[in-house]
Amino acid sequence: MSPRLAAAVALGYPVAVIAGSFLELPQLPLTWLVLLILVLAWPALPVLGRAVMALALVVLALLLGTEPAGKWLIYAVPVLVQGALAWLFARSLRPGSTPLITRYALAMGASDSPPVHRYTRRLTVAWALLCGGLALLSAVLAVTVSTTTWAIFANGINYLFLAALFMLEYPLRCWLLRDEPRAGFLRYLAALARADHRHILRQR
Repeated sequence: MSPRLAAAVALGYPVAVIAGSFLELPQLPLTWLVLLILVLAWPALPVLGRAVMALALVVLALLLGTEPAGKWLIYAVPVLVQGALAWLFARSLRPGSTPLITRYALAMGASDSPPVHRYTRRLTVAWALLCGGLALLSAVLAVTVSTTTWAIFANGINYLFLAALFMLEYPLRCWLLRDEPRAGFLRYLAALARADHRHILRQR
């Protein structure tokens, strides 16, 4: 299945959650979640497995659409996603492990120098703290505010925080690491897209 389709479905999920909360249609985010799981799992499943999984997920969505469990499942998704990202960054900060952003920097041509290691380690800490904080805040808001308010934050504003850190970090890096080669932000994004993410994530 096309990576572009998977990306489009993933980007559409937060929109479905917010729309479902405004329209009071809990089935909408559940249905989109089913679609997202299918799109992500589709390439790894045989034909029979795809049919069985699709049927099971559709039945589950129909059953949960009218139950409180469905609502709490939707509440859990951003907490799990942000929590998993926080764990991924924090795990790479263990003694004997190379910080995750250091791995990416080195794989994309940064020099293996103390300033690069120092900066990328601090940036890895920042990402771990931000993702962990957003996961915790999403969980707190799920039990303290209205569904619509939670949906706007957990499926909208929190991603703006992530985007802001990503966008603001590049000029900060250019300023702090002046001696490092750079080819512009767009080429940086292209290089990041081409990186061997599986290999980088498996490194220590």
